[in-house]
Amino acid sequence: MRTVPRSVMPASAPAAEGPLVGPNGASFEVRPSDPLLGNIDIDAVVAAVPEFYAMKGMFFNALAATLGERFAQVVTTLSSPPRGGLYLPFSDYPMRDFLRVYDAAARLSHPNRSSREAYRRLARQQVAAFRESALGRITMHLATDPGAALMRYTGSLGALVKGPSARARQLGPSEVQVDIGSFRGMLEYPLGNFEALVMGYGAKPTIAVEVRGPDALQFVVSW
Repeated sequence: MRTVPRSVMPASAPAAEGPLVGPNGASFEVRPSDPLLGNIDIDAVVAAVPEFYAMKGMFFNALAATLGERFAQVVTTLSSPPRGGLYLPFSDYPMRDFLRVYDAAARLSHPNRSSREAYRRLARQQVAAFRESALGRITMHLATDPGAALMRYTGSLGALVKGPSARARQLGPSEVQVDIGSFRGMLEYPLGNFEALVMGYGAKPTIAVEVRGPDALQFVVSW
């Protein structure tokens, strides 16, 4: 898969290197209107995910619906395909499978974008799926501003994702820092999630991303 040379990539989009996008120690700042360039080798990303990492089925079903008839093609690449083609919302499924389904849905939904930008845009839509779930309605019910939404969403991840860890802290009235450890996958996913949470309140986010190690990310979200 072609990787866009660093010389033609904007400061907001480091080149793909290693299990995370961007070399260890890399940092960049991005706004929703800044496109991310470069493509990701999904096979390499999936291979780096431990077998026990898992995500709840609620995140799979919207992607399967997006794929429609093409989901049958993706099923052949999955280690634990859903029985009857339907994922149970609160059951655990391999994160490796999620990444396969996510990659296919992103490329189908945004065929004229780089895979990085496609992943990011689809991640914004995933927040809507979470908000519409029973758990999402309970979690976000009292979130009256972007800061509260970011804090509550990050706090709920332990119940939704098995493997990575996340913690958030408010730095100011319009700024939240989120640290993710034991991360595997593409950083465009949490990036798009955080953008959507802020934009859901009519605010415009600016996110500073720092790749702090081979499996550690830090996001400082301001609006």
